[in-house]
Amino acid sequence: MKGYSEALRLELCKKIPNSIQEAFVELQGIVGSRKKLGSNFIYTERLNVANRITILWKMIFKNSLSMDITKYKKAYRFSIKLGEEYLKLLEWQGEMPRNFLRGVFLASGFISDPEKCYRIELLPLEKTFARYIAKALNAIGIRHTIYVKKVSIIGFPKVERFLSLIGIQQGLIKLEEIRTLKLIKEDTNRRINFQESNIEKTLLSAERELEAIRVLMINNKLPDRYRKIAELRLTYPQATLKELAELLQPPVSKSTVAYYMRRLEKLADDNIKGKS
Repeated sequence: MKGYSEALRLELCKKIPNSIQEAFVELQGIVGSRKKLGSNFIYTERLNVANRITILWKMIFKNSLSMDITKYKKAYRFSIKLGEEYLKLLEWQGEMPRNFLRGVFLASGFISDPEKCYRIELLPLEKTFARYIAKALNAIGIRHTIYVKKVSIIGFPKVERFLSLIGIQQGLIKLEEIRTLKLIKEDTNRRINFQESNIEKTLLSAERELEAIRVLMINNKLPDRYRKIAELRLTYPQATLKELAELLQPPVSKSTVAYYMRRLEKLADDNIKGKS
């Protein structure tokens, strides 16, 4: 679904931290995700994330943040220069992993189209920072995989739990709606495929039965005790065995009709072999 990641990001950006400490840890997640080793610059191409950084910064440090805006490819890049004292201060120490991961997702998180699969990827600029992300995920009990600097969370239960823990609510409702519709669609397709398969099997069986009846009638080998069921099959060539069983007078069971048909096919085979 186009824009689902951005919708989740927008929802998080609207959340007001409950305390200075929550805001501080979230900012640690954002800064760590967007910082290169040896550099005191962080940057983002997302306006909502840039605004979130300035709001958190003012809430924590009680002063404004200087931000440069430059044209980058077809979008804009928002760059922030941080002093050395702030860089040291904003290194995550392991507290409040949920809020830390909220910042990480805001700055470097993506979620796949939930109509296709359930997968979250957290992709910081530096692979060394992936270890901090893994530590936070371990702290909240979410299994994940790491490839170089990409941290992946795969599967609906884990994706749902991650989003819930970082504070997503409306996005989870949408995710559940998509999952429900997807399950209904998959179940409907299974039922249709099953029905089509059964119809095909019924038609193939009916063709064999009709051929057997014709062989026996042409050669005058159709036993009287099977004549009634044979005539019904000729009259209703596409009927199921159950339907034929109900049409017989008196009605019989489906298994009885199946037995009759097997006997007719065997008699026809024996008749053909006898001629050979």
